[in-house]
Amino acid sequence: MGLSRQGRRLSGPVPRWVGGLGAFILLGYAAVPAQHSNGLQSSEVTYEIGVTGRADVELTLPGAEHPQRTRIAAPLRRDFIVHGGDRVSVIATGVGGVLVSCHLRIDGRLVAANTGQSTGCGATIGEPATYVPSTSGEVFNVPAQLGGVMKLPRYSGRSSPVNGRLTDRAAGISYARLSGGWGPQSPDRGPTYASKFTLLRDSRPERGWLAMYGSGLMDPELLYRYEGDGGLFQAALAQQDALTAIPSSDTTYRDMVSQPLTIDGRKAWVITRWIGFGPKASTANIRSELHTLVLIDIGRERPAFLFVSMPDPSHDYLPDVNRLISSIRVL
Repeated sequence: MGLSRQGRRLSGPVPRWVGGLGAFILLGYAAVPAQHSNGLQSSEVTYEIGVTGRADVELTLPGAEHPQRTRIAAPLRRDFIVHGGDRVSVIATGVGGVLVSCHLRIDGRLVAANTGQSTGCGATIGEPATYVPSTSGEVFNVPAQLGGVMKLPRYSGRSSPVNGRLTDRAAGISYARLSGGWGPQSPDRGPTYASKFTLLRDSRPERGWLAMYGSGLMDPELLYRYEGDGGLFQAALAQQDALTAIPSSDTTYRDMVSQPLTIDGRKAWVITRWIGFGPKASTANIRSELHTLVLIDIGRERPAFLFVSMPDPSHDYLPDVNRLISSIRVL
């Protein structure tokens, strides 16, 4: 594998912080530092990759090797020496769009941190110019946990007027058609994101920011999360991940709501996620968003979902979240 003879396999516990992220892959390279022929000392290098579902992982190791592991769902640890001057990197992609977090440490120092549906960390050992950690330092995202219930609040204020109902026959649900500040799908909405929905409504352009609500069926690539005990929660968390954009390394998220619901006599789960944007995120005057997702077992292979996105300038419209959820009916 192009690694030194001193490379050896080590064992040890997964770091405590990783416990909140679901299934994890811990890929490490560690040994007693040794002097390489280029005069640079070898270093201890550790990758920590967290994923709430499964991930495809590709490493770039000294010697131009690219070992790959696909659909990783269980903790994995590997440890080797890496020589000074060698380049190491890892790319991880969440299966079905689940979020993956990557932390890279060299001799215990955090030198790279990223999160996204597809993300990576890399550095050249002994060259600090290649070390690019998150600008906010040790950033840990906080997804919801199975068994931990955080209730959806009843938001204060007045909700928007209702003008009939929207029927999403593809998703098998209907719900309130909001008027006032709400209109049809905006032409500014990107087609890639819009393709995740079978029905979509946006805030009116004159409001100056883009809130939205819409519905669809769970991504078929995520059905591996919709099984076993806690399957509805795991599926809701995975679909929330697939609809969460991480535009920069200083973007963080925390799940604020996670609870079971009964929607029109059917089992459902709601998760609300707060997403905070740092200075590196080009989000104009928007510093945070609240994403609320309700996943409903409609009796088909794929559950349906209702999704509401509210950037911070629109938070006086949060009562609309309660109005939409209470209006859902299964066709």
